[in-house]
Amino acid sequence: MFKLTVRLGSIRVVPNAAACGWALVALSVVTGCGGAASSAGAASPDGSRRDNEIRHEACDIKASSAQAVDANGDGRADLTMVLDGGREVCRAADLDFDGRVDIWTYFDTSGSVRRREFDFDRDGAIDEIQLFSSGQIVQKERASTLSHHIDTWEKYVNGKIVSAERDANGDGRVDQWWDFKSAECPVINSDIDGNGQPDPISTVDYCKETNYKPPEQIDNTRPEMLKKETDALPTETSNTLSNPADAGKGASGAGTAQDKPAKPNTSAPKTPPTAGGGK
Repeated sequence: MFKLTVRLGSIRVVPNAAACGWALVALSVVTGCGGAASSAGAASPDGSRRDNEIRHEACDIKASSAQAVDANGDGRADLTMVLDGGREVCRAADLDFDGRVDIWTYFDTSGSVRRREFDFDRDGAIDEIQLFSSGQIVQKERASTLSHHIDTWEKYVNGKIVSAERDANGDGRVDQWWDFKSAECPVINSDIDGNGQPDPISTVDYCKETNYKPPEQIDNTRPEMLKKETDALPTETSNTLSNPADAGKGASGAGTAQDKPAKPNTSAPKTPPTAGGGK
């Protein structure tokens, strides 16, 4: 059981700087182009409205069938598993030992994960709900602001994100559509005139606008000689050569890597975006 607690404890949430910044860029399209969305165009159709209530699924951690694990010996349960006829139906995990549940996990009759609920900011409220089919992620519902309402709905196929809908202004209606033809390069469309439909003039290609290149694209553009193993070469912080026979070759006057001034980092952002951003 303790091994399981350690595995769960490895789950960490790091705010995505590129995602947060891009959420603001996409939102500026809605509010900055063509005037305020709330006053322009026809009323949004019912099709753009989404149920944004966060509903916690019950998991009775005080039931007589519940089994608790105190991993750090402070007298409080850090992992509680609820059983039904010997089968685990759900569990609650306190990853940071503060006495509050951070992750709720629910299992189907086969033992596969069917649902997870996360409290990322430790305020006792659910911030994200993940839904699974046969143990594989198919949907995420995220509350990316402190309003405690779902504002982002993500769809997954074969474990990879394919699309997302977002309520950027918190009115309960979708006003952004993210198309992930590539998992790291979404195309974002926004509803500018408030009619509940994406407007063509609002289309933004994330990778094109930010010059971001996914790692696989960067690697494919490198010369073949640079893709080969370079473990035998000295690093920028090492004066040791792998081959002693090369020890005298540094006296040619060419200098070493550490003798040369570092170049400024002008590369594109290395963090892929997410529709929900971060808190």
